Amino acid sequence: MNKLVLFDIDGTLIKGDNKKHRLSFCYVFKKVYGVDATIDVIDHPGKTDTQIILEVLKKKGLDEQFIRSKINEAIKEMAAYFKKSISEDKFVLFEGANAMLEELNKNNILLGLVTGNLEPIARAKLKNANVNDYFKLGGFGSDDDNRANLVRIAIKRAEDSFGFKFNNNVFLIGDTPRDIKAGKEAGVKIIAISTGPYSWQELKDKNPDFLFKSLTFKEEILNVILS
Repeated sequence: MNKLVLFDIDGTLIKGDNKKHRLSFCYVFKKVYGVDATIDVIDHPGKTDTQIILEVLKKKGLDEQFIRSKINEAIKEMAAYFKKSISEDKFVLFEGANAMLEELNKNNILLGLVTGNLEPIARAKLKNANVNDYFKLGGFGSDDDNRANLVRIAIKRAEDSFGFKFNNNVFLIGDTPRDIKAGKEAGVKIIAISTGPYSWQELKDKNPDFLFKSLTFKEEILNVILS
């Protein structure tokens, strides 16, 4: 496997408003920190779950050291709440996502994740959508606050577990300016998809290497990756 493709999840692979995921933050803010809050007090798309917890609670006046002292408990409680409530939902893939994953897999491309979701939440969503088995590794919101570091973590796991050699052969597919920024900082090629909360023009202004309206542009995206 001489190429690695890393996918964001929300807004890139999976559509929807993520109501249960959002509620899991509210649950943890109250249960672990004793604070009534929602994530809408900050600009959150593209941020890691731990970064969101930190920013929301700091905005509510909590000390960062105190927040971090309970972050492992928060991660555990948040994942448990989400996995318990996910049975009520069905996560739906964007059009073209399944075909894209199948084609990349057929071409022996190593597939991974770079997502702000905590790993248990990310995996639960993908299992619910029946695509979890495609993804052999990843960098998750439970690994680091910084999204660029998640790209680096995913590449390191590919190197350690699959003998992957990083040499201008990693592609990051995402739907937010933060995906683009993280990819640039980590030195990988960025394929932006305008299926999330940001418009084509907003993504174009951030200068991704490639930009498509959706994953339905299968042949064009495959040409980028396989050429």
